[in-house]
Amino acid sequence: MTKLKSLSLAALLSATALHSAWAWEAEEVAARYKTLLGDQGLTAEWSGVRQDGDSIVLENASLGLLDVEAKVELGDFLLEDVTETDNVYEIGRIAVDSFEQSEEGFDIALSGLSVEGLILPKEGENAPYGGLMQYRRFALDSARVGKEETPVFTLESLHANTTLGDGSEAMSFVGAVENFWLDVATLTDNGDARSKLGEYGYEELAGSVDMAGSWALADGRMKITRYDVKVENAGTLAITADISGYTPEFIRTLQDMQNKMDSGTEQQKQAQGLAMLGLMQQLSLHGASIRFSDASLTGKVLAYAAEQQGVKPEDVANQAKAIVPLMAGQYLGPDLTQRLSKAVTTYLDNPRNITISVAPEEGIPFAVLMGTAMGSPEALAKQVGLSITANE
Repeated sequence: MTKLKSLSLAALLSATALHSAWAWEAEEVAARYKTLLGDQGLTAEWSGVRQDGDSIVLENASLGLLDVEAKVELGDFLLEDVTETDNVYEIGRIAVDSFEQSEEGFDIALSGLSVEGLILPKEGENAPYGGLMQYRRFALDSARVGKEETPVFTLESLHANTTLGDGSEAMSFVGAVENFWLDVATLTDNGDARSKLGEYGYEELAGSVDMAGSWALADGRMKITRYDVKVENAGTLAITADISGYTPEFIRTLQDMQNKMDSGTEQQKQAQGLAMLGLMQQLSLHGASIRFSDASLTGKVLAYAAEQQGVKPEDVANQAKAIVPLMAGQYLGPDLTQRLSKAVTTYLDNPRNITISVAPEEGIPFAVLMGTAMGSPEALAKQVGLSITANE
């Protein structure tokens, strides 16, 4: 008798645990997913929703962009391993094995697209992550864009990982594209331009992308600590940025404006454009930099310019050394112009790297930046701590 009672109790506990794991309603999760996609300018449709264990099936699903007629047909789309807390739904994984579509003469093919740990904040005033959809991992095995069945762009192994925290603190992210390839010659209509691209070895470009950063929801502090685009046999462009004011509220307002611009009349679009300029004044600049590390591009640009003028590459470099301070002197003042001239001369004599950076003592609102730029570019350069260095 005791054994029978134990078995009955175990069965009851198991049933309770299963009910708790599947406490969410499939229709409610699907509706929230659709709403959050719409906030990002995407339209999602399906003919039905059904629960399949701890997963949800969106029947005959399609995905598209607002005000774009063409849709991506996904068939029965699976939201795997769905869980729920008081504040969020989390979809363990969604995936699209392969996808192909043709649009305006271009063929697009994706393979191995997946999102893991997709967070759908529930609606509410204190929704985590500012009420914005987030993910823990995004991956794409490969992508191909073709023109008349000829590949013009390929991408391999795109991946991004986000450390989310509890939904109210700062989150961090890293991402990369292991390899991309672009057929520049095929996209160039001018025969002479194609010939020159071949002469300098740039008919095709290949490279990689690497990025990292963080975002604090409370004050909208967005830091891009690394955004490096490396192009083989050309160079690496490295960008960093540090701004504040990029809050969830800012993002939602910006998305709403963009959606209205997409569907509005010409007059409404102009009005939204002006409103968007006003919105940008909520942002403040704390720092930024652009650095180019040369891997033969500079020498080839000088050689091309020299060929066009019928002179030597050294002559073009000397012209640049003379022209840059003359042009910059009108805006930067004598001290900064001198430093710019020194950096340009150093770089052109031995192209290794050149960096332009700004580092104000404290955050400067974009409205102040725009006003100072119109009144006194020299004062702006000093205010933001503009610096130009080479080969460091």
